[in-house]
Amino acid sequence: EIARKRLVITIGLGTITFNPNCAAIIIAAGEAKAAVVASAIQSEKHALFPATALHRLPNARFYITLGAAQRLAERQLHLVTHAETLGDEAVERILVDLAVRKRKRLTDLDRDDFASDPLAAALLQKRREDCRELAKTVHDRLAGKVEKGARTLSQTTFFHTEPHHDDLMLGCLPAIVRHVRDASNTHHFVCMTSGFTAVTNHYMKQQLVRLRQFIDSPVFERLSHEGYFAADNETGRNRDVWRYLDGVAANDPLLKDEGAARRLLRSLMQVHDEHDRSNVKDRIAELEHYLDTAYPGKKDTEIVQRLKGMCREWEAECLWGYFGWSRTNVLHLRLGFYTGDIFTEEPTLERDVLPVLRAMEKAKPDVITVALDPEASGPDTHYKVLQAITEALRRYEQKDGRSDIRVWGYRNVWYRFHPSEANIFVPVSLNMFSIMESAFMNTFISQKDASFPSHEHDGPFCQLAQKIQVEQYQKVKTCLGREWFYEHPSALIRATRGLVFLKELSLPQFYEHSRALRHAAENA
Repeated sequence: EIARKRLVITIGLGTITFNPNCAAIIIAAGEAKAAVVASAIQSEKHALFPATALHRLPNARFYITLGAAQRLAERQLHLVTHAETLGDEAVERILVDLAVRKRKRLTDLDRDDFASDPLAAALLQKRREDCRELAKTVHDRLAGKVEKGARTLSQTTFFHTEPHHDDLMLGCLPAIVRHVRDASNTHHFVCMTSGFTAVTNHYMKQQLVRLRQFIDSPVFERLSHEGYFAADNETGRNRDVWRYLDGVAANDPLLKDEGAARRLLRSLMQVHDEHDRSNVKDRIAELEHYLDTAYPGKKDTEIVQRLKGMCREWEAECLWGYFGWSRTNVLHLRLGFYTGDIFTEEPTLERDVLPVLRAMEKAKPDVITVALDPEASGPDTHYKVLQAITEALRRYEQKDGRSDIRVWGYRNVWYRFHPSEANIFVPVSLNMFSIMESAFMNTFISQKDASFPSHEHDGPFCQLAQKIQVEQYQKVKTCLGREWFYEHPSALIRATRGLVFLKELSLPQFYEHSRALRHAAENA
């Protein structure tokens, strides 16, 4: 709210480079920094890439990790030429990038195209197949990924996890919706943190003003006498959601406001242990004063943190209520490492792992979805949640003996899988885009005007998620050719206008991935 209205202040690169003998050192670690590192090193000097100002200094140095060097052309060429063998995933990465750069179908790539690209030329020296055979192999791999994403599982229990309340929606909602439509499947939606830092004071103030309009109404009077707002009234909690969704369906703002006000009153009573509505009104006045006087970004009191977190939890319940799932299937674990401090604690067994383990034991999942971000990515909440899930899953496997559980890794709006990294491409139709936008705008009200939107899009995150999914589809469509999609026998694939990338892992593969991230973090 404050920063977005201010001009950007940059460090004085001209001053730094004024002395030609200056020693400038930049250190970058992790795959998440690869794009920035590549732009800084490989781009011509330009204001869009500030670090290019250091090119003029003979003593300028970048110290980077292998992950941070992932997009440096010369470094990747060195790795390819010195590799003993190149697997199919490496071949796929090289040829997908070549096809996209040439804007040609994979099957149309010829020897001249390979010769024009150093990595593709080196690839021919490492594999026995010729260029057409390699291109056909990659084509078939991509086609298989799309067709796998178009298939649905049946009689499967899904355990969907997310670090924050909108990660699942932004990362893999089309995949979830596809499997929700099969009534033989069961879904559990598990948010690991309370997410209170994403709720602004302005938004909370709006909710309190709205509650004041309803708290003395005859409807709320009747509900209070019925015990509707009792802390243990689970049916009442579900009715909060149903009331709100009735308002969405009827396009009735008053019904939506009433449903939201019911839940906020319930949350206030729970947090303050108050049962008298007149006392609750005093608490509302105290909160309004706090919100009016606290500056944006200040660490909130524990009570305000809990209330803000409950707002996010309410939004998630409304989202999954869209698809018929009640509170029984929506879990809010509120893991203790998430405190709102700049530097949060590491997850612990008792506080953070055991709640996840207990949820798994109750759900007995066949498929677990996890946010699978690259090395050294932020926020670190995602990394810490991944480690807690890994340890809980390891203990669950040992205790229950299930080694056939599959893990589906997804990424939301902050990072993307390269097509070669993902092995399931879920088709997204225009209809699905409409569902995603409607659900986001009607349920994640606190995030419609997010405080820290992506640098790629200053607007609702659902629009950025759609943009990413469309870009991923365009990339694959270039590789396979538009005819492959438009003439496919499946109407679902013919209707594709976006793709969600997922990475399916066995348990050993997932443990190894998590271990590698942890090793990189501990040695950073």
